[in-house]
Formats: sequence, structure tokens, C-alpha cells
Amino acid sequence: MFKSKCKTGDYHNDMNFENFSKWTNEKLLPNIPPNSVIIMDNAAYHSVREDKKPTMASTKASMQAWLRRHNVSFDDKLRKCDLLQLIKREFTEDIYKIDELLKKNGHEVLRLPPYHPDLNPIELVWGDIKGQLAQKNIEPNLDQKKITLEGLFAEYSAEKWEQCVNHVIKIEDEYCNHDRILDDVVDQLIINLQDDSDDDDNSESEESSSSDIDMDISD
Repeated sequence: MFKSKCKTGDYHNDMNFENFSKWTNEKLLPNIPPNSVIIMDNAAYHSVREDKKPTMASTKASMQAWLRRHNVSFDDKLRKCDLLQLIKREFTEDIYKIDELLKKNGHEVLRLPPYHPDLNPIELVWGDIKGQLAQKNIEPNLDQKKITLEGLFAEYSAEKWEQCVNHVIKIEDEYCNHDRILDDVVDQLIINLQDDSDDDDNSESEESSSSDIDMDISD
């Protein structure tokens, strides 16, 4: 928890890679056991790349430097739009700065699929905590809310955490079951289409044979 210093009133402006990496170094790493698995969503400040691909907004020099680092040959006379096409064609693995930091400290990062907060147990915990805070009808005083929240988090039991994790596992299993059902339906559809195609081929052959017979009879 932190008190936003942003004058716009939107705390999201405080959520950037600099603050996130500072929190990771000072708060997360000293307080987790060795060989931990950190579940990470795809927020922009979680996903700063080590070697981000240049865009049309990049300078021509930075585009050329990126291509040289990836051993892609190009003509120095190419325009930015042409350089960008070369960059887009080049496959590069996404390497995230925060993942590398955690890996260097002996931890593993598990990244969630985009737009799937339902697979993140922390969302359930936050929802529960916010609900409890709302029930306390605290005056709109940030310092008092911070104290109350610290108490609520401190009281949050391992059993409750386990319930949240089990709920997410249940959702994962449902997704897997749906995927299997979808695969079976698609496979069956492909088989049926192939059968129909074979039938059409056979009927054409039969029609051709029938036509030949008719011609023979007429002769």
C-alpha cells in the first residue's frame, strides 16, 4: 500500500516500471521464500521489455541499431517505413525486465493470459478485503483507511488464501474441459466434412458411370 502523490487524482499515474521494480526489490524479494512462483498479469508496468522492438515513432538510427543487434542486413538508404517492415518480420522472444530480475534471484514468473483476471487469486483477495473495508463505514480519511487495511491484510488467513487458489484452479479446470469439448466438436466437424466430400466424389463417379451406360444403351 502507498499513498499516491499524483496531483491529478488518478493513482494509475504512480503505477510505472520504476516504482514497480523498486517495490519488487525492496518489498517483494526480501519477503518471499526461495524458488517462489510469482503470478504476473500483463499490466504495462509489468511488461517492459529488455529489447523492445522499435515503432514508427522511433528514430531511424534506433531502428538501424536494433536491426544490427539482431544481425538483420539492410540498406542504409532505406526509409523508416521500409526498416519497420524488416523489424516486424524478425521474430524475437519477449524478454521482460521484471522477469529477468526475479529469475536472477532464483524465482519463476508465471504470466497470465491477457484479459483473464479470473485466473489471478489476488483479485479475489482484493475483492474480499475491499468488501470488508466498505462494511466498516470508515470516514474518508486515507491514513485511517491505511491502518484498517493493514489490519485486514494481517488477519487474512492462509485458509482464505487457499480457498481463493482452489477457486482459480476450479476455473482453470473448467477452461480445460471446455477446450477439450471444443476440440472434439471441431474434429467431428472436420470428419463429417471429409465424409461429405468423399460422398460427393463417389456420386460424381457414379453419375459418370451411369451416363456412360446410358450412352452405350442408346448406341
